[in-house]
Amino acid sequence: MPIASWLMDMDGVLVDEERAIPGAPEFVARLRERGLPFLVLTNNSRFTRRDLAARLRRSGLDVPEEAIWTSALATAAFLESQRPGGSAFVVGEAGLTNALHTAGYTQDEQDPDYVVLGETRTYSFEGRSPRRSG
Repeated sequence: MPIASWLMDMDGVLVDEERAIPGAPEFVARLRERGLPFLVLTNNSRFTRRDLAARLRRSGLDVPEEAIWTSALATAAFLESQRPGGSAFVVGEAGLTNALHTAGYTQDEQDPDYVVLGETRTYSFEGRSPRRSG
């Protein structure tokens, strides 16, 4: 049976930091030339599809936005399937907040349906050790 579509991880498979892995640009180009469906996957929720497509282009990989699937998009799709039009208290960056908004979610810090925690550079547990009593 021929392969119907390709799924591949982004970091460490197609790119290493900001550099394409050897052979990755040619592989993606061949998939596109042949019209074979593929998705580039990432568990990084910080960035939007557009951000990641631009990052990949800078690395020499021509991956369209619609061929990128992030953990933020998966989270938003899951929550939308559980409670359409819900609300969430979100700790995360643009990739996560945009995905949730696109799925119809609103941000609510007072009485959210869900609390969603994604990767972020703006929050830290550093210096927040629990206090112990007596």
